[in-house]
Amino acid sequence: MSDKESITFRCDADILEALDNLGRERYHAKTPHGYARSKMLMDILRLNIEALSDGSIVLPGVVEVRQLVSDNLEERITEIIKASGAIEQIKAEIKAEVKAELRAELGEVTV
Repeated sequence: MSDKESITFRCDADILEALDNLGRERYHAKTPHGYARSKMLMDILRLNIEALSDGSIVLPGVVEVRQLVSDNLEERITEIIKASGAIEQIKAEIKAEVKAELRAELGEVTV
């Protein structure tokens, strides 16, 4: 059985909009809101409890790790694809150089 309990509260529209914007940026997920709302709110609560207690209360959970995992995945995938394309081009260039060197060593005319 879970040791978690549900809480419900109301907030102003501008605060909810700010939460939604931050959530979509840092906690992207395929949910109706576009982000992991519970994860984001838990991190906000942890950080604020620690800040309001001047660090005397430290709760488990590391925000930085979740943020790294939650970074824009699409951008990271695009960077990886670009990098793999560059690697393939470098391989092709090296292969061409090796072929040219082998032809030169074997006395064949390079074109």
